[in-house]
Amino acid sequence: MSSNPVAIVTGSNKGLGFAIVKGLCERFKGTVYLTSRDEERGRKACEKLREDGLNPEYHQLDVTDTESVVKFIVFLKQRHEKIDLLINNAGILFLKDAKETKLQQAEQTVFVNFISLVTFTEAIIPIMNDKGNIINISSSSGHLSRIPSEELRNKIKSPDLQFDDLVKLMNDYVEAVKLGKEVTEGWGESPYVVSKVAVNAYTFMLNQKLSDRGILVNCVHPGYVISDMTKGAGNVTPEDAAEVPLKVALNPQAGGQFFWHNGQTVPWDGPDPRGYIDGKV
Repeated sequence: MSSNPVAIVTGSNKGLGFAIVKGLCERFKGTVYLTSRDEERGRKACEKLREDGLNPEYHQLDVTDTESVVKFIVFLKQRHEKIDLLINNAGILFLKDAKETKLQQAEQTVFVNFISLVTFTEAIIPIMNDKGNIINISSSSGHLSRIPSEELRNKIKSPDLQFDDLVKLMNDYVEAVKLGKEVTEGWGESPYVVSKVAVNAYTFMLNQKLSDRGILVNCVHPGYVISDMTKGAGNVTPEDAAEVPLKVALNPQAGGQFFWHNGQTVPWDGPDPRGYIDGKV
């Protein structure tokens, strides 16, 4: 059983996840796992990195599939003493021209981006090293100001909010979409916004929960990344977008932070940083 430091990046056969794995292989002193839903694509991605003289490990992982998650956890327990770094990158985004219904988009987006991220993270936590590091790849969409309703924002940021309460809020959102009431109830138009706000809320909740173990949990908005997910419509390359997550991963200073794409920490429940950092709203 290996005692070397171990890093895992979910959804990392391409785009931002691939760039993060590449950066970790270059700078992280330990074993780096590239994971992907599709095994063939994942192994090809690893081969590409090996051609560059890097040495990632590969394991199939679909965070939405319980059997896949269990297999990976069992493998990790057999192979390694502890996990040191988890970067949750896997996620989905439906663009405006998506053919799925609004309800399908809401259900799938909340399930993949929030529920599955939480399920996998909670499965990893028991085998994480004390003083480990968890980074959730978020978005500008995850800023609390993106939820129109002040009442909902207050519920989501309440210090009394428990994890079950957060899950219930997400269920309430999906039910509102089902009834066609998500806008009038103050959730807004975007399932992606709701899912990433939930990810950020979970980030801060988890950081507090794990503080006695010294595990730091942060979230990062990497910028609007040029990727398959955005159909090439982004404005920052995966390599550039990977820099802030890599800095937070390799030199963590504190937990419970929301990092903007320029590396600045921003108040999650403050004014929209797109206004005072990016110069637009």
